[in-house]
Amino acid sequence: TGESTVYAFTPGLGATWNPTDKLTVFTSLHKGFAPPRVEDMIGSTGTVTDVSEEKSKNFEVGFRMQPMKKVSVQGAYFRNAYDNLIAVGSIAGGSTPLSQGKGLFEGIELAASADFESGVFGRLAYTWLPTAEQTEAFRNVSTGDTVGSQGKRQAYAPKDTLTAAVGYEMGVVKGELEAQYVGSQFSDFANTVAPTADGQKGKIAA
Repeated sequence: TGESTVYAFTPGLGATWNPTDKLTVFTSLHKGFAPPRVEDMIGSTGTVTDVSEEKSKNFEVGFRMQPMKKVSVQGAYFRNAYDNLIAVGSIAGGSTPLSQGKGLFEGIELAASADFESGVFGRLAYTWLPTAEQTEAFRNVSTGDTVGSQGKRQAYAPKDTLTAAVGYEMGVVKGELEAQYVGSQFSDFANTVAPTADGQKGKIAA
């Protein structure tokens, strides 16, 4: 058994503006916080590791609009700067130790949906993440050893993700076909391209 207490002050500020009845512009700036999770602190042998909480500064600005009836479009730019990010370099096999460090995530999110009188409907969601950078070398939580290097891309952070769906609704019957695309991504802090025999490292194809 064990016990820990964490105190955090997480201020935030947001604003919205409606230049027309079909357009909303929004922005927000807030401090992010997440306490260590139980699965991060307790290892497979029952030992407890002292893991710091996650801290970040988050900003976004975007819009929501309805250009025509039953058609909506929205988009946003986001920037999440982590003073401390808890992550694993590879989830394959579960043998890679937990690590933490500074990181920066920056990109754009777009979404659209339409519902036509004919019963046909569709939706689209796309995230572009050009920046997912380790702004400092991540370190093993247990030993303090360096496990990555500054400037490398964060593991499991694809640059492009896309979800598209189209469907048809007639009375109580509704059918939908969905396609998902996830871009290529690294599976370790060092951004190893060639896969290793144990599956712990290597680039994951799109």
